[in-house]
Amino acid sequence: MAVTEAVWRAGGSSEDFDALFLAHWAEVYRLLYRMLGDEAEDAAQEVFLKLHTRPPRPGSNYRAWLYTVATREGLNRLRSRGRQSGLLGRVKVLLGTQAELSPESAVELQDEQREVRALLGRMRPLYAQLLLLRHEGLEYAELAEVLGVRKGSVGTLLARAEQQFAKLYGETGGTV
Repeated sequence: MAVTEAVWRAGGSSEDFDALFLAHWAEVYRLLYRMLGDEAEDAAQEVFLKLHTRPPRPGSNYRAWLYTVATREGLNRLRSRGRQSGLLGRVKVLLGTQAELSPESAVELQDEQREVRALLGRMRPLYAQLLLLRHEGLEYAELAEVLGVRKGSVGTLLARAEQQFAKLYGETGGTV
């Protein structure tokens, strides 16, 4: 993929952009779906429009750039919805899939997912990004690059993010 990215940075063809789009669409969409639900496709398209119109600087890590833009887009949409902007494990469960659930359980899970999304919209943006990206499976080094922090501070930031989530969750009595 590095060759395609190098060509794209140099003002490559639409085929080069298409290759980047196909290589990264699924992971960007998946992240945004966990954040936004049904609004994810529009948000993902916006992320790739930004890639097309304002690509990152030469030498940038495209995956990190896309995750950064996607999480910011998702958080902006959460806040703009008018939402009041379990710990990490609870976030993982609540933002997971709804496979093989009864209709009643699926509705309950959807309600809980909306509540967690609302909580993420109320969190400090850096902390919300960190929780979402960690849930997406990024390692500490990748998190540091995406968030623009030192690798050594990721653990501390993650602990603070979990604390903020727990505090907000507690303030709502488990319901947002």
